[in-house]
Amino acid sequence: MKEMFTVVSVVCSSALICTLVSTFITDGSTKKIVNLVLGAFIICCMIVPVKNALGSASVSISEHTPPNQLTSTDDEAYSKAVLSQTKLNLESTLSDLLLQNNIKINRSEIILSQTSQNSIIISSISIYISNDYKPYIDTIINITYDNFGTKPNVMTE
Repeated sequence: MKEMFTVVSVVCSSALICTLVSTFITDGSTKKIVNLVLGAFIICCMIVPVKNALGSASVSISEHTPPNQLTSTDDEAYSKAVLSQTKLNLESTLSDLLLQNNIKINRSEIILSQTSQNSIIISSISIYISNDYKPYIDTIINITYDNFGTKPNVMTE
């Protein structure tokens, strides 16, 4: 808003100055030359503040969009979205399965990979539990392996 005020005030003051100068000149040929110079002056007075206003405004795309998503195609973006949602669903399912067996975990991390045939495989599973559930590590490993086909890394926090 400050830049817009600057532009308007510069244009108005330059127009006022040009009007006053052209009022005092009476000779025809001199008046044409002065009008040409004053016209160039007004154009410069309009361009410079606008250029400065636009130059001070900056748009930073990287603050809003992660860099790895800026150059992706539709297929890549869709594939990433599918992997992300699958990861969330599997982590939620794992937590619920263990909770059904009275084992409460702090969090889990499932790392997925996509094969060349566009299928999704589980690369690794990490489960974080509190020290209270340390005696249940074998049960956690068995339940996870039976349901996900991958032996998890169980860590206490």
